[in-house]
Amino acid sequence: MIRRIPYESLYPAQHGWLTSRFHFSFAEYRNPDNIRYGVLRVMNDDIIAPGTGFGMHPHDDMEIITYVISGALTHEDGMGHRETLGRGDVQYMSAGTGIVHSEKNEGGEPVHLIQTWILPRTKNLQPRYGSVRFGKADRRNRWLHFAGPDGGDTPVQLHQDANMYGAELEEGMSLAFELTEERQLYVKVMEGSVILNDIILYQGDAAEVTERDLRFSPRDYAHLLLIEMERDF
Repeated sequence: MIRRIPYESLYPAQHGWLTSRFHFSFAEYRNPDNIRYGVLRVMNDDIIAPGTGFGMHPHDDMEIITYVISGALTHEDGMGHRETLGRGDVQYMSAGTGIVHSEKNEGGEPVHLIQTWILPRTKNLQPRYGSVRFGKADRRNRWLHFAGPDGGDTPVQLHQDANMYGAELEEGMSLAFELTEERQLYVKVMEGSVILNDIILYQGDAAEVTERDLRFSPRDYAHLLLIEMERDF
C-alpha cells in the first residue's frame, strides 16, 4: 500500500513570521483521527521569516529531529549549545526529562525546515543535543542513513527503533528501497517531485508506505526524507 498525502491536504498554520503545514495533529490543529503514524508523532513543514523564530520554550519525552532545507537556522538551548545550521544539516534533541531551546532565523532569507518528532521507547531519559553537517555529495543519488536506533553506527542515535534517510536524486537516476513485512515507511518530498513505483508525489507531498519493493525515480529532481519504523498492525 502507498497512500499519497497531498501537500494541500496538510493543515495550514499562518502566523505571519511562520508559515507551517502540519502532517499530524499539533498545536491548534486537533484531529483525533490523525495523531501519529507508528512512532512518528509530528512532522511540520516550516518556513521562518528573516529576523524571527521560536523563542525559548520547553519540551520533554520526545526525540526531535530537524532537517534544514534552506537558509540558516540558529539554535540555542539551556545546556549551553549555540550554533547555526545550513542546507542539509541535521539537528537532534532528545528532550527526555526536559529541555528548553530556541530556533531562530538570524539571516536575511527565509529558513525552510522539516521538524520531526519521534516517540521515545522510554520516558525520563537524560536530555541530549547534537548536530551533523552534511554536504550534497553525502546524499547525491544515494540514501544517506543519518539517524537510527541507539547502539548503531548512524551519526544520530535515536531512543527508538526508527531510521531516517535523506537523498537528492537527479534526473535519470533512481533508488530502490526495500521494506520487510514488519516495517513501514513515511516519505516526505522536500523539493522537486518523484515517482514512487507508479504514484507521483509532488513537492511537499507525503506518503504512508507498507509496500515492500520500492523504487524512487525523480521526474527531474527530488530531495527526499524517509522515516522507516516498526509497522502498525
